[in-house]
Amino acid sequence: MQTEQEILERLKQTELSILIEVAELCDKYKLKYYLMGGTLLGAVRHGGFIPWDDDIDIAMPRADFEAFQEIAARELPKSLFLHYGTTDPHYYLPIIKIKKNHTVFQEENISAKVRHSGIFIDIFPLDDVAKDHGAFFHIKGRIIKQLKGLLFLKENAKTAAGNIGIAKKLMLGLARPISTKRVFSWLTGIMKYGQNEDAPYYVNYGSQYGYQKQTMLKEIYDPAEVVQFEGYNFKAPKQTALFLKKIYGENYMALPPVEKRITHKPTRIQFEEE
Repeated sequence: MQTEQEILERLKQTELSILIEVAELCDKYKLKYYLMGGTLLGAVRHGGFIPWDDDIDIAMPRADFEAFQEIAARELPKSLFLHYGTTDPHYYLPIIKIKKNHTVFQEENISAKVRHSGIFIDIFPLDDVAKDHGAFFHIKGRIIKQLKGLLFLKENAKTAAGNIGIAKKLMLGLARPISTKRVFSWLTGIMKYGQNEDAPYYVNYGSQYGYQKQTMLKEIYDPAEVVQFEGYNFKAPKQTALFLKKIYGENYMALPPVEKRITHKPTRIQFEEE
């Protein structure tokens, strides 16, 4: 019987192997990508994974994000699956997950209808935005937030029933006749609306930290720098300290209290060999 720590370490190694494949493909075709979120924080603070963390996040500018899908369809190894709204009509997230075939990472409240439940890494799109303030900026951000929530409810209403209030149930009822694929198309269309490579900001609408915190000047990202993560070199935002301060605050190098050192808490993990 494996201990929880042994399982976590195997999970990290599987995710790292996926990241290596993705990064090599990006480098081959000169696609931009950056370590993000806890992955970047781990690289800076720990030289790799945050000890209790169990996921890997990267981001790509929208043009590279779209190009990656076409390239991956041809060149990803057969051991990996690109999970997105274009490959699964029941997929509801505005981000790509690259998943390891013949593995399982079953998360709580996630519907069995979702096509693939393998161990994964996340790829977030970075969309162009002209301002980090103003009525249009906030209206667009809030519409995207509502559509993300609606998509989750449409696919996971049965498993997440205990967490759904009256307002959400009403919204879900009104949207029931509309397919997940159609709502996903609306969501991604709104996210991409107004794309202009001359815009000064990137926004990561897929992030759990919210669109305001995740709107940053492109000069914070480019040109990317190289950081070490688990003994390998990967790309990261140029102004890493500014990036991490915006997300985690001035004391991002300090360890959080023990009660906040949490994982995704999967209900089941299965590795390829099992």
